[in-house]
Amino acid sequence: MKSFTYLILYILAQNSVNSEKPFKSIPVTVKTYENDTVLLPCYMDEMEAKLRVRWYKDSKLLGDSHTPHEILPPRVRMHTNYSLQVDQLQAQDTADYTCEIIRPEPWGPIRQTHSIEVQYSPTIKTIPEDGFLEVRKGEYVDIGCETSGTPPPIVDWRKNGEAMALLEHRSRIRFRAEHRLLAGVYECLANNGVGEPARATITVVIQDAPVVSSERVYVHTAIGLRAALAAKLDFAVPPARTAWYRDGRPVKTDDRIVQMVQDNTHQLIFRNVRKQDLGNYTFRAENKLGMADLMFRLTGVPNAASFKVDVALNKASATSFTLIWEVDSYSTIIEYNLWLRPYYGRLATPEPDSFTTETPVNHWSKIVVPGDSSDGPIHSQIYTVRGLTPSTVYEAIVTSRNRFGWSKPSSILHFATEPGAGRTLPSTSDYTDITPILEESESEPPHNISHAQILGHVNEMSSGARETPCLAAILIISLLIFHLS
Repeated sequence: MKSFTYLILYILAQNSVNSEKPFKSIPVTVKTYENDTVLLPCYMDEMEAKLRVRWYKDSKLLGDSHTPHEILPPRVRMHTNYSLQVDQLQAQDTADYTCEIIRPEPWGPIRQTHSIEVQYSPTIKTIPEDGFLEVRKGEYVDIGCETSGTPPPIVDWRKNGEAMALLEHRSRIRFRAEHRLLAGVYECLANNGVGEPARATITVVIQDAPVVSSERVYVHTAIGLRAALAAKLDFAVPPARTAWYRDGRPVKTDDRIVQMVQDNTHQLIFRNVRKQDLGNYTFRAENKLGMADLMFRLTGVPNAASFKVDVALNKASATSFTLIWEVDSYSTIIEYNLWLRPYYGRLATPEPDSFTTETPVNHWSKIVVPGDSSDGPIHSQIYTVRGLTPSTVYEAIVTSRNRFGWSKPSSILHFATEPGAGRTLPSTSDYTDITPILEESESEPPHNISHAQILGHVNEMSSGARETPCLAAILIISLLIFHLS
């Protein structure tokens, strides 16, 4: 009895092993596109041709060859050879399709499974759904893009049009809003190689205190002219309250003094400047997260002078150099202060490691240059400095005075004298080929650094102004250095 049982189990096992023999077709995976047509085979030996056949989509029955009255789904039909045809493919047709042959006893059913993969371009759904997120500074930003598409799309991110350097492709981003600059338009781009990539944007707004700026906070004007103070509100979320102040009190506006706002630029306009209008002003922007102040000065003093670099006019010799500068001033320039001193870089010594970066004692020397009688607004001056040291680099600064006061210092001009006879100051390089170079002026005007004594007067100024260069103190120091060396 036990042997008979083993025989039955052996026959069933053999039948299972040979279960695939009736199929002439082989399992296939069809990767295609929407609106295409696919034919899935279910071919059998002729001796098996009259058997019952069923088709399944995943686990759902689609059709049965013995029940033709059952209607197949739209776009699906079964041929006489039991192949299954799917027309006008859509995304939802992606599935496993199983052909099942129902055989008489003692044989059980056999199955062959095919797959359809309908490839279609990506779609995106943003998180949050409306594509907008506003958080306070310090809170977390959590945004994402849910994608669909076959094959599965790869997601890349951009911020304000620039690619984001992420370590991996991800559909979700989370970060702490530590700075307002992290706000912007975030764009996710999904691409799977089918059709055009899908794009979606999420606008992230970070609430923070206002930020204000201005191209010019020192505004030069004159009595009777029109003047304007302009402040730009660069950032304010939530919106800021704005106001103009003078000496801590709100500015009173009327027909002559008006406020205007255009494209986040706030202006305080003086249609006809009076003497009492000159002074310091403050633009203030404030919201619940903070306040920003921007200080302005409406003044009649000249703007900072500007040295002009012109090879044809900047004439140099061993002991002299011609300087040219211009000043914007609506009022007549009374006088200029021209400040000079030798410029020393790093001093070398015979031992390569024993150098110093400390500046030698080279105080500023002041030359008073008379102004002109022009009403401006542009005033030009040409001045030749004499009594200089050959083969030496100097730096110069100029300030200007009109009836309202002294201007701020100009940018620094570096220039060099020509070689001359005799020994010169020790130097690490030959400065004779250096052309005049402008640099930003120092934070403090030169007359606050030192007050050099003017020891002599030297005649001739190409523009007719008085010249008092002497620089005798510098020459004495130069001689001392020469003898010590």
